[in-house]
Amino acid sequence: MKWILLIAATLLELFYITMFIITIKVANFRFWPPPSTRSWQFFSAWIIASLVVVFFFFLGLLDFDSAILHNWIRFPIALALFMISSTIGTWAYSTLGLWTTLGLGKRLITTGPYRYTRNPQYLADMLNIFVYMLLTNSWMVWITGLLGILLNLLAPFTEEPWLEAQFGVEYMEYKSRVPRFL
Repeated sequence: MKWILLIAATLLELFYITMFIITIKVANFRFWPPPSTRSWQFFSAWIIASLVVVFFFFLGLLDFDSAILHNWIRFPIALALFMISSTIGTWAYSTLGLWTTLGLGKRLITTGPYRYTRNPQYLADMLNIFVYMLLTNSWMVWITGLLGILLNLLAPFTEEPWLEAQFGVEYMEYKSRVPRFL
């Protein structure tokens, strides 16, 4: 079962990465952010993301402790990073709101954690993925987790042209003041 989950999660993440790269490279194609709630991009992005999260979670349970990290190293680091990522993530999601989080926002958010980083949600997501990688100590989770981190690193590059088109000078000024991640 864990091999099926690993293959499925990896293939879904590779599809997502491919869609992100096409979005970045092809001017008239946009996978993320989705054009509307009724678009194939919206449904496929959220269905794939949800499946990957579920597969990632169960991989960690089924392949627990198959890697070589020692408990005395991984647990304190994971706890500290979890506290940081939870704080950043909660603050970011509550500042942004549901529709904007879904990729359907109509206004530029520059308050809260967005004063310090343009992508606090992705930053928190990457930290959470790394925390789970440490906690499960699973080489399978490390494979899918690294792909998940890559997705979060690519995501801003899919959004920035859209944000520039949506918000123009306001976004360009914001972009010049605030770093992408840190």
